Amino acid sequence: MLTLPRFIPTPVFRLLGLACPPDAVVQVLPGAAGLDSVLRVVPPSPGRTFVLALDVRGRRDPERARGWTVHLPELRERYALPTVLLAVCADRSAATWAAGPFTTGLGCWPTLSLRPLVLSPANTPPVTAVGAAHADLAGAAFAALAHARGSRARTGLTALAEALRTAAPETRAYCVSLLETGLGDTLAGATWHRLTAARRPLGELPEGMPDGPARGTCPRDSPDELDLKRA
Repeated sequence: MLTLPRFIPTPVFRLLGLACPPDAVVQVLPGAAGLDSVLRVVPPSPGRTFVLALDVRGRRDPERARGWTVHLPELRERYALPTVLLAVCADRSAATWAAGPFTTGLGCWPTLSLRPLVLSPANTPPVTAVGAAHADLAGAAFAALAHARGSRARTGLTALAEALRTAAPETRAYCVSLLETGLGDTLAGATWHRLTAARRPLGELPEGMPDGPARGTCPRDSPDELDLKRA
């Protein structure tokens, strides 16, 4: 199982109102349909381990939300751990929608209610300094996704790309692929591709890592896609 050194999802702990353990272990789990990535977060304190499902949303997508209500219980059952969904949205309207709740059942009696955590430009600042990105790689990656449509998108992506130069190979490969998946066929995605083209890992990605670009956002047979598949 792949472990990601120095990739602690600090924004998730912040949104949950919990202290972020600096020595938590983060592992990449096999992917699930309808999600961009699945991680296991293992804090040092016993009984605090949880599964973190990640999904990057650029717009409202009711079909995707219906998938969330299926896949999150499946992850809970598979790993027998508390499971949290983090939706990262660069669009404020999408962020409002993604907060849910999304319910299944009858209107008068919802059987299941899903409430994602949401990161958006409204609740996460951009990370534009290399030093800050280096100190919090996960926070910088999530912030870059959240601000992908903003005026400082390129600055944030550049800071993250520079910080990844000294990151562990596993973490670097994961971040490169996660942002390719999340940014997809957008201007920010093209910028990220140029920034990281010279430092792409070779060979197949370990199981569970995002395989970029985002599903349904880029033609699968385009020349650029063939290059991205080797990331």
